[in-house]
Amino acid sequence: MTDNFDNLIGREVAGCELLKELGRGNNGVVYLAHQKKLNRQIACKIISPELQNDPEFIDNLFSEAANAAKLSHPNIIQALDVGDDNGLKYFLMEYVNGSSLEHIRTETPEIISTAYMLDLAIQLTNAMDYAWSKHGMIHGDIKPANILISKDNILKVGDLGLARSSNGVTGDPSDVMITPLYAAPEVISQQAVDADQRSDIYSFGVMFYELSCGAAPFNGTLEHILDCHLNEMPEPLISKNPDMDRELAGFIDSMLAKNPDDRPASWSAIREKLLEIHQRIFPDAEKPGSTVYHNSGSKKTIPTNKVAIKSSWSAEKKEVKFLEKFPWLLPTLLILIIAAALGSIAVNLGLF
Repeated sequence: MTDNFDNLIGREVAGCELLKELGRGNNGVVYLAHQKKLNRQIACKIISPELQNDPEFIDNLFSEAANAAKLSHPNIIQALDVGDDNGLKYFLMEYVNGSSLEHIRTETPEIISTAYMLDLAIQLTNAMDYAWSKHGMIHGDIKPANILISKDNILKVGDLGLARSSNGVTGDPSDVMITPLYAAPEVISQQAVDADQRSDIYSFGVMFYELSCGAAPFNGTLEHILDCHLNEMPEPLISKNPDMDRELAGFIDSMLAKNPDDRPASWSAIREKLLEIHQRIFPDAEKPGSTVYHNSGSKKTIPTNKVAIKSSWSAEKKEVKFLEKFPWLLPTLLILIIAAALGSIAVNLGLF
């Protein structure tokens, strides 16, 4: 099966023709697929050969897929089906026509403005607050590669089908597949016996720290990164990006506290704080993190200021046009300009 794993284009799995590869992750390859019965495009993840024959992983995958299928939220990729087709374990899900946040971060970082980042952050808190408050579910591996952004700027959280639930569906914290660059200290040390949303909040903070200044809090060898997560405080974000809004930078820093009790307590608390910061920086903008639907059925996303982040922090601070603030100066300036012009004419005519 391993020999055929990289040659699946054109193959039919669970009634879906695999059209092209979309990406690869820790546990498999995701393909764009055509679901023939419903004549629609979906995404199909084929589990990697190393995990295909791991009974514990497959049992957890099937259990979590059933759990994830209960989730119905505009910012969460919908789980559709899971199963085994002639020895290929698959996971069918909603297809998002867009790019991963990892691709945006590395290929088009110039569009990550303050407004853009705040909008994405608030959409993500909406999704995670729903997953936690309604279903007791955490993600366990929040990172840019697991965040998809559609063509109309709607954020979609992926891989929630492989997350852990607080109700003990998968049990031991060591079952969580983590990405070290974004992992919370308590998850690394496997002390999170009752892991909750605060571990995801740490990963969320790491991700937005990275988006804000262009570098993750900790880099280097695997051992160094893990040790830093456990024992070192990252450099304050404001020192990495001095043009950044100080309150926002400090709030992101607070998510990286080693002790979960010192982090923001909930996704709802994070959302409210981000909305407050957004309102202060952009007082005339519409509320971010939502889609506006018109009576015609068409929709538009709230516009974002797509400016390179290093230059956007200062440019996007509250702007007040000088003449709008002091309208009485306009006629005064006009009189001075006219007087100067008449004076110049008089001098030229030899009147003075």
